[in-house]
Amino acid sequence: MTFARDSRYDALSMALHWLSAALVLIALALIEMKGAFGKGGGRDLVKLLHYQAGALVVMVTVFRLGWCTVRRAPKASVAPGGVEEYVGRMVHWGLYAALLAVPVAGVVALLAAGKPTVLLGIDLPVWIDGGKAVAKRYKHYHESVANGMIALLVLHVGAALWHRYVRRDAVMQRMLPGG
Repeated sequence: MTFARDSRYDALSMALHWLSAALVLIALALIEMKGAFGKGGGRDLVKLLHYQAGALVVMVTVFRLGWCTVRRAPKASVAPGGVEEYVGRMVHWGLYAALLAVPVAGVVALLAAGKPTVLLGIDLPVWIDGGKAVAKRYKHYHESVANGMIALLVLHVGAALWHRYVRRDAVMQRMLPGG
């Protein structure tokens, strides 16, 4: 299948997309692994790595959003103004929102609990005077939005596969290196 160069994402957009995907999968895998360890040692390391992956997700997402203002996405290959285009846009913006909200809520939960937090070598001051109730609320928000993000990711991947194998159009190839 061949298509015009301007119908594909640029190399940096593709790299940031796949880096985001990898970081989210790493963060999810790490937090799921946490239960395999008892308190201390390995469990603390897994949580620390989860926090670092979340910080990287925020950094990459902010950079991606900035890049979106400079380098517009290629034209949609679905009918403009249709339900499919609308749902696709809503899922994408929902994912961007979740990529920011999930890690931020996690950090707020840690700080509200008074836990010293180091992200990418930077000690974050405990500036939130919230106590356990606020920490619990933000932890719940962190987990709930993360679950919503997982649902959006399933929709996103499902739609890409549907375009590739059912509609047999070039939507999925727009984001694949070498397409």
